[in-house]
Amino acid sequence: MGGAGQCPGLVVVCKPASGHRPGARLICLLSCIAVGLPALGQTLNEGQGHPLKGVWLGDWGPDKTHRNPVTIVNWDGKAITGSINPGPDAVRFTKADLDPSNWTVHLEGDSKGTHYMIDGKIENLGSLRRFIVGTWTQGNQKGDFKITRQ
Repeated sequence: MGGAGQCPGLVVVCKPASGHRPGARLICLLSCIAVGLPALGQTLNEGQGHPLKGVWLGDWGPDKTHRNPVTIVNWDGKAITGSINPGPDAVRFTKADLDPSNWTVHLEGDSKGTHYMIDGKIENLGSLRRFIVGTWTQGNQKGDFKITRQ
């Protein structure tokens, strides 16, 4: 045959006309790549699960110079679970809501007499490295936050 190319789930066979067009194989190859790349992207995107699934790392603070590290986990398949900064000083969520109509998240927790309230929106939703940005209230301190899915 004049040339054959294969992509996952697709077979493209190119037979140049008897005039042997010099760019026919290149066009065939580019066509195969154009069809195969979306399939590859879909494969790479699989396994992400729910948009909140995973570990989220970032920081919060009242301004750009005063920042505090933050770790938040996880979506268990039914509900938002986990804590702020897991470990001995973890703050377990007492309330956790997701509004999928606009991808906003509301989290609350209490620890050592301090109430935490976090309101954010999931940004860059289709990306593996999506992030949540919004407002963070810890006791009487308020600020902004950004956490990124790891």
